[in-house]
Amino acid sequence: MTIGGSLKSPKAGIHIINSHYVMPGEVNVKKFEIIYEDYIKYFLSFGKIINIEDAVMLIVNNEIQEKEVLLCLTYDDGFEECYTVIAPILEKYGCRGTFFINSNYIESNEEYENEFNLRIHNSTKSPMNWNQIRGLHEKGHMIGSHGLDHKNLSLLSNEEIEFQVFKNKKILEDKLNYQCDYFAWAYGLLKDFPENAFKITSKYHKHIFSADNHINYFSYKGEVLNRRHLEPFWKHSHIRYFLGDNKYFNK
Repeated sequence: MTIGGSLKSPKAGIHIINSHYVMPGEVNVKKFEIIYEDYIKYFLSFGKIINIEDAVMLIVNNEIQEKEVLLCLTYDDGFEECYTVIAPILEKYGCRGTFFINSNYIESNEEYENEFNLRIHNSTKSPMNWNQIRGLHEKGHMIGSHGLDHKNLSLLSNEEIEFQVFKNKKILEDKLNYQCDYFAWAYGLLKDFPENAFKITSKYHKHIFSADNHINYFSYKGEVLNRRHLEPFWKHSHIRYFLGDNKYFNK
């Protein structure tokens, strides 16, 4: 992959990027700040970081410039470093991110938090609290829904999917006093999002995001926008490699 990365360069188009944290393990804020700022500066060396509203508008209207590399940064789950490290550095460079939140993880008890981390990332990280999420929202970052408990929707009944999707949206809207239009399903692959989950989710959200099929802007016949998984601690050569694929409007 390193050799491949040396031979490829990020392709023009819009890359909606899906990440989770600065790096695995417990947070050392100063160390993480160095790693994350290097990541952002590297992106800005070849492209421009845009917010999710602009990314969606340009993709939906097919108004993408042929030679421009545009990057939209999204983060799933709601780890505390989103507030303490990621958002401040994005703001330093005049950028904003999107944070897809599992509401039951926020301010959860130790038992739930440990179970969540073991099930999702096998990590020792901590979630944000609601004041921190409100702070992100007030500073212009987008808060989206990731489902109530990070459940795999392909394993749930229609009633359970409805509860996971609607309840999380309602909590976010009540806490932040806004309309939650953005949803990214847990685990992110198309196999984890069957037709019944799509039909239920699309009742409540204007824009739905995968973490799959990244060479195509859309899945589900133009109804789902695709993201590309990257993490900030990856080598620059890995990032070049994974952003080096041509993008298509196949639907």
